[in-house]
Amino acid sequence: MMTCRFGLLCLILLTTVNSVNAASEMDDPETRLPFIAEFRVGILAHNIGPIASREENGTDVNMEIHFQPPKLLSALGEPKPFIGTTINTVGDTSFLYAGFMWDFDITASIFASLGLGMAVHNGNSGVVEEGDGLTTLGCWWLFRESLELGYKVEKQISIALFWDHVSHGDFCSDRNSGMDNTGLRLHFKF
Repeated sequence: MMTCRFGLLCLILLTTVNSVNAASEMDDPETRLPFIAEFRVGILAHNIGPIASREENGTDVNMEIHFQPPKLLSALGEPKPFIGTTINTVGDTSFLYAGFMWDFDITASIFASLGLGMAVHNGNSGVVEEGDGLTTLGCWWLFRESLELGYKVEKQISIALFWDHVSHGDFCSDRNSGMDNTGLRLHFKF
């Protein structure tokens, strides 16, 4: 079961990379995929943050594709739907997630982003005994929140400090260690 979920993470990651490559190669705005708004990629410190359990470590590679905000959500501040993955490079817990992102301009160059969504993972959902070296996350699905504070380098390129947290909020188990990831991300707008 764990291998199946990790295989799904890899499949979606490869599909995401191919989609972004295809979209970025289209020079004519009329032939560009109209529904992709942005690509975000980063390097994260695994399980480092204010709520982290500190059982796992390593470096994570993080990637997200953001889509144009649907008009039906305009009353909610036009959040962008997104799909993403965080892959741990030393074999600890990796995630596949989706949700909505709200971007807020603080100044002409500085912005903040808030993301809310759901994640699935290939780590310890509570069925593996303690001591396996993986954080016990309680169940295979988790809530995911993220925050970014960024700087617009150019019109289409930004850099941001990033933090995310995943946990189930005591909804599916009494085991709810949660996990944080912290790092830097680059944003590429289409």
